Amino acid sequence: MQQLDDLWIAAYDPGVTRQLTYPGGTLVDGFDRFTGQFHARPALDFFGARTSFDELRRLVSTVAGNLRRMGVEPGDHVALLMPTCPQHVVAFYAVLTCGATVVEHNPLYTVRELTPLFGDHQAKVAIVWDAAAHNLQALPDGIRPDKIISINLIDAMP
Repeated sequence: MQQLDDLWIAAYDPGVTRQLTYPGGTLVDGFDRFTGQFHARPALDFFGARTSFDELRRLVSTVAGNLRRMGVEPGDHVALLMPTCPQHVVAFYAVLTCGATVVEHNPLYTVRELTPLFGDHQAKVAIVWDAAAHNLQALPDGIRPDKIISINLIDAMP
C-alpha cells in the first residue's frame, strides 16, 4: 500500500502538500465562516442565476426559521429529495442550522423504494422536488411525513 501512496504523491504538482489542515467545527460553522467572509461574492451559479453568500445566508436563515415554526427540533430527521439546485443547498444548511439531521434521497426513487427508507428514519418533514412529490404523498399512513414542502426548479432559473 505504501508503494501506491508514494506513486500517487509523486504525481502531485509542485507545492501541493501531502496533508491538508482543516479548521475545526461543524458544517454550519463552516457555512457561517464562508458567508461571513465572502458577502457579495457568488456562492451559487445555477444556469446563470447567481446567489451571493449574503443572499444564501438570508435564505438559509429564513428557511430554518420556517422549519422551526413547523416543529423541526434538534435531533429530528428531515428528508431531502431534490436534484442539485440552489433550493437543495438552502434546505441542506437550513436543516443543519435547526440542529436536525439531513436524510438525503434520490428524487427519482419510487414509492416502493422510499417506503422502507421513510419507515426507518421517520422524517416528519420532507423537502421535495415538485416532480417527485406524488411519491411522498403515496407513502403509507404512519410512514408519510407530516409535512411535505415542494420546490420548483424553475423558481431558481434566471
